[in-house]
Amino acid sequence: MNSITLVSHAKVNLTLEVGHKREDGYHDLDSVAQIIDINDELTVAKAGDGIIEISSDAEGVPLGSSNLAHKACRLFFEATGIRAGAKCSLVKRIPVQAGLGGGSGNAAAAIVALNELYECGLPAEQLVEIVSRVGSDAPLFVYGGTVRMRMRGERVERLPDAPELRLVVVKPDAGVSTARAYAQLDELPDRRARGASDAAERAVRARDRDALIASMYNDFDLVVSQAFDEITRARRLLSESGAEAVLLAGSGSAVFGVFPTNEAAQAAADRLRSEFGDVFATRTLPRPIAPNL
Repeated sequence: MNSITLVSHAKVNLTLEVGHKREDGYHDLDSVAQIIDINDELTVAKAGDGIIEISSDAEGVPLGSSNLAHKACRLFFEATGIRAGAKCSLVKRIPVQAGLGGGSGNAAAAIVALNELYECGLPAEQLVEIVSRVGSDAPLFVYGGTVRMRMRGERVERLPDAPELRLVVVKPDAGVSTARAYAQLDELPDRRARGASDAAERAVRARDRDALIASMYNDFDLVVSQAFDEITRARRLLSESGAEAVLLAGSGSAVFGVFPTNEAAQAAADRLRSEFGDVFATRTLPRPIAPNL
């Protein structure tokens, strides 16, 4: 086998609690994250020693060493000692700078693909160790489904599949600086842990959809949602369209609403497409469908 094509899914954070800044500059996270049915497609082909190339059908995607899939390939070869290369072709559907983890998912898919192409047989735990050096949320994409992330995001625990949720994801044009969002959180005087992730995990394990929706929470909503009129408007329109809960995706700028049925989600998405360029009616994915392993 000289090439392999994998689907690279997006994610949403059903909860996202951000601890205070650590001495190393990072923040401890506690999040119940969920893979959803919006995806990119990544084809990885074998190449000569030292060659790592990225191509994409989308404008604005970095193609050099700053691309997360490019970084993942380099780290894979360093970790395994394999003297080879990779050519990656990316079909991009997940909006960039949205908080949906598109780049991190691409990185995880690249490492999974190389593990298969070069017949390394590395276990998921070792793939997670490699990809955690790419980004805080990259490890969750190795496992897929529903997971709980702690520390910088590299400590990932597989949870049972959450009850299926029908979602509408909206990506406003606004761009959110993740670094600035963290800095603004650090400026809040009385921020403290809420236990939202504990509550969400209990709901997932009990398969209690209502309790899961009630537990949804994102610390970044405290500083991001109110800072951008487009995000505020997207949240309002999702609520007015019947969403049971509306939450920022990661640090934004995408937001998502949870709807009671597929029909309700489709109707809401149709309404919002007249207002925003990127609108997706989608659903959460269970682990047997979501992961590449």
